[in-house]
Amino acid sequence: MRFIRTLLMSLGFNTTNLRLSSAKVLQADFARNCFPEPVTTLIGTTPTLPISGDATELPATNLALQYVAIGRGTQNYTCKASNSDPVQLGAAATLFDATTLAYDDTALLHSIPPIIVYLPLPPLVFPMVLGNHYFDQAGTPVFNLSSVDRILYGMKAADIAAPSAASKGPAGTGAIDWLQLSPKPEDKSVGLSLVYRVVTAGGAAPNICTVEGVVIVQYAAEYWFYA
Repeated sequence: MRFIRTLLMSLGFNTTNLRLSSAKVLQADFARNCFPEPVTTLIGTTPTLPISGDATELPATNLALQYVAIGRGTQNYTCKASNSDPVQLGAAATLFDATTLAYDDTALLHSIPPIIVYLPLPPLVFPMVLGNHYFDQAGTPVFNLSSVDRILYGMKAADIAAPSAASKGPAGTGAIDWLQLSPKPEDKSVGLSLVYRVVTAGGAAPNICTVEGVVIVQYAAEYWFYA
């Protein structure tokens, strides 16, 4: 994990007060493309899902935490014409495995989305890809954790606004909402029962369309997967 601290320091982020040591891993193997397999068993206190600090929070869960990922990609909108309201078209993001970091140093984990949203795609913060997030042809948000053979076809169960201090992202449009997504009944999810999107940076739609066509907004977020 030293490379994460080094990157943040190179970007001017003060890591003096952030502890970053090796997590106690019981099992980790090498997987596809010579990258290490995502950690399957960890020792230590299970990290707690972050809260927004506002009056309303996302519903809690009694399910067990499986994976934590940093998502980096784009939120995509369509504009019928100039001066029309943008409509959500979908999203596309790479999900980088941050499970070990979540167990080891949540403060450092939470500092990453507002930094990497400004970095070119793909970011080099994490060496290992857990999977991808995208919308299928039916408009269903999909979380395909291909490196661990798990997949969730989601539907929004709850949402709250991102904290007012959240990073607005390079487009300056604001941070997208925090979400809780449950499995879509008509699709067959495998190994995942719930996902939260939290600590969002960027990704919000512009207030009004200025051109006709697709508007692409850079974003980053944490994704917490439960089963």
